[in-house]
Amino acid sequence: MKTEKYIIISQGNIEDFEDTLLYYAEQEVIKSKPGTWSKLADKYARLLVILSINPYPDIDHESQLSNNQMNAIKYIHHNTHYRNFYRLGFSGGGTGNHRIIFAIHNYGKIIMLHHFLKQYNGLIHRHDILPAELNYEAYCQHDPNLY
Repeated sequence: MKTEKYIIISQGNIEDFEDTLLYYAEQEVIKSKPGTWSKLADKYARLLVILSINPYPDIDHESQLSNNQMNAIKYIHHNTHYRNFYRLGFSGGGTGNHRIIFAIHNYGKIIMLHHFLKQYNGLIHRHDILPAELNYEAYCQHDPNLY
């Protein structure tokens, strides 16, 4: 059985987040004390694999409760006019509650738009979505959204 994979493209501050993540995980490995950053890097790598196979949120709440990714992917339906925005959320222990806003672009690409640490409860605030929208608009100048 062949599984079609989505292409993952990084925009905005995603590369900075990944560089920071890898730097601190590497420092832990050098010191022979893998810890919080190493676990976070492992979790992030696993979530990227999940995204590349199926970036849509699981609507079956029963399976979400039994799954380790529990509510990791959610549709963003407030504070933006884009209907193809989602968020990837994961806890990093002492590093914070990480959120990445991404867009599913033209049914085949995942554009990772903006990373931030969510330090509040409830919906994602407009000021955290705005950088993702600006990055998406810049990306669409070279690869227009077809839907």
